[in-house]
Amino acid sequence: MTELEQSTTTLPEATQLSISNKPNKLLATKLNKVLGSSVSDDARIKAALTALSDIPGLDETDLRRNLRGTIEKKEIEANKKFLDGFSRVVDQLEALENQVDRMDESCQEMKQKLDQASGQTAEMIEQAHNLQDRSSACDTRLTIVDKFLEKFTLSESEINTLCSSSVPIDDEFFVALDHLKQIHSDCRVLLMTQNQQAGLQIMESMALHQETAYEKLYRWTQYESRASFGRDSIDVSTLMTKALHALRHRPVLFQTILDDLAVARREAVGRAFMNALTRGGPGGTPRPIELQAHDSLRYIGDMLAWIHQACASEKEMLESLFQSAPGARKRENSGNSSDSSKTISEQEVDGSQSIIHINDAIDELLDYAMEGTCRPLKSRMEQVLVLQPGAITSYRVANLIQFYTVTVGKLLRKNAVLAKVLYDISDMAYKYFFKTLNAQADRLLQSADPPTKELTVSPVVREMTLQLKEIVSSYDSSYLIATGESEGLPNFNFGETLDAIVDPLVQMCELSVQNFSTVERDVYVVNCIQHIESALSSYSFADSKRANLTERTNTLLQGLASEQYRDLLNQSGLSEIDSAIINKEETPLSKVPNMDTQSISTALANLDSFLITISAGASPQLRKLTNSEHYHQVQDNAIRMLLDAYRRIHVAVEDPKNQYEYPDRILPRTIEEMEAIFSFAL
Repeated sequence: MTELEQSTTTLPEATQLSISNKPNKLLATKLNKVLGSSVSDDARIKAALTALSDIPGLDETDLRRNLRGTIEKKEIEANKKFLDGFSRVVDQLEALENQVDRMDESCQEMKQKLDQASGQTAEMIEQAHNLQDRSSACDTRLTIVDKFLEKFTLSESEINTLCSSSVPIDDEFFVALDHLKQIHSDCRVLLMTQNQQAGLQIMESMALHQETAYEKLYRWTQYESRASFGRDSIDVSTLMTKALHALRHRPVLFQTILDDLAVARREAVGRAFMNALTRGGPGGTPRPIELQAHDSLRYIGDMLAWIHQACASEKEMLESLFQSAPGARKRENSGNSSDSSKTISEQEVDGSQSIIHINDAIDELLDYAMEGTCRPLKSRMEQVLVLQPGAITSYRVANLIQFYTVTVGKLLRKNAVLAKVLYDISDMAYKYFFKTLNAQADRLLQSADPPTKELTVSPVVREMTLQLKEIVSSYDSSYLIATGESEGLPNFNFGETLDAIVDPLVQMCELSVQNFSTVERDVYVVNCIQHIESALSSYSFADSKRANLTERTNTLLQGLASEQYRDLLNQSGLSEIDSAIINKEETPLSKVPNMDTQSISTALANLDSFLITISAGASPQLRKLTNSEHYHQVQDNAIRMLLDAYRRIHVAVEDPKNQYEYPDRILPRTIEEMEAIFSFAL
């Protein structure tokens, strides 16, 4: 192809000349057309030439001479090869068709056999379906039976746990017992349905296991009650709590256990109290309480403090012992508050509580346990009270007993033996206290020594007032004042205490000055009452008694003012005139002896000289009043009464019925002038 191209490109012009010289114009035109085309641009020619070059066995010489024939010959050879190959394909397709026909015949034959077999096995298939449905139903029934047996029967391990005496009681026992209770509850539901026979049979079969289980639980609980609860310190176990909770369903067994617990705790608490009194704590710490017997207040306080602590600890132990079962508490705390969420077992517990009330059982056990301390406590406290210590100590003891009566009474039931003993001792303590006060009053009245000339409060009165202040201060800090609670306490009125102390003291003050003058007697009594009243001034609960003392003081001060008024009236010279005016009858005053104009004028003229010294005219005895307010009160009242006397004289002189001539000459001063003069002395 390269040589052909080169020959074509190197001789174009010569070829054109040689062609143009020949006479065949058609051939020349074709050659020119072929030679004039661009070989590089004509892709078809290039492709044709490439195809020619790929033909095997092509001779270049034959190609130049007979191109068409060569190509057609090659085409015929290629077609023959194609026909030979296609004939083989046709043979293979015909063989395949024959095989497909035979396969179709086999399928048709197989279908006929299958249709025949299907017709023959239709009945068998139907029977198989029926058997399969019956098998499914049997499986369902078997599952139901298994669930029923699981729900309404106990396993061998559970029966062994409940009934075997060789198996100890533990948490598994109570799980099995709960399952047994649940079976009984479920059987009750069965009795409400058509399956009553099944429910009765199951309940009968479970009854023996249940009785055996409760008998085993009762024996174990009874042993634990006697062995563990007879000690001073008790660690309440969870098993014991569960056991008591389970035994509530058997009231008779439960009550028997309660009796055993009561006896064990009564002996233990009583023994512990006696050890605290005589032996003290472990190793001697704390020391025995009876070592403080010389100090009445501390001795009784230590005993009552031990009783209170023991009572509180005992109640806490009993409450933890009879608390709800853990499972019940979990159900209560689950957050479902609807009534329908309660299980049958919970309803059973509620029903049993209607028979055995747990709170009542706790109160009864606590009462019986603390009863062991009553006799030694009462005997020792009575010994202290009989000794009759001083009034202050006696009141503090009574107040202390009263406090613990209320405090311990809150832990016990209303009619508890210990509460009654404390109530009686509290009442007895106040009786001994008043007995001490009465004995003290008798001694005071028998030894009423007179005071000094200065009429100051005697040491005895000061000592008794200090005692009164101590008692009032103790009452102010007592439980009654601090809390305002008085329920369950003796009807105690502190006013009676004040009367028992103050009234004999005031009476003693009066007896000590019975030989003195009226003014001295009243001054001393006023000083004593004032001193006593000052001890009560800070306490509102003593307002009633303080008001009585104030009233008595005012009465005495009024008497002193009257005495002072009579002295002033005599000193002023108006006593005879005022007496004549007060006792005047129908006779005119001027006609009464010594009441004429001259006598009255002379007496009223001497009044001016008296007015100059009126401020210094008070009795020396009045100056012995310890309270300056009392002194000024007496002086002011006396001067006011003197002014009233002058007012009566002035009115009488100006009255025409008394027949005085020229009253203005008789009266040197008007009433207003006298009021102004007396105002300087007030």
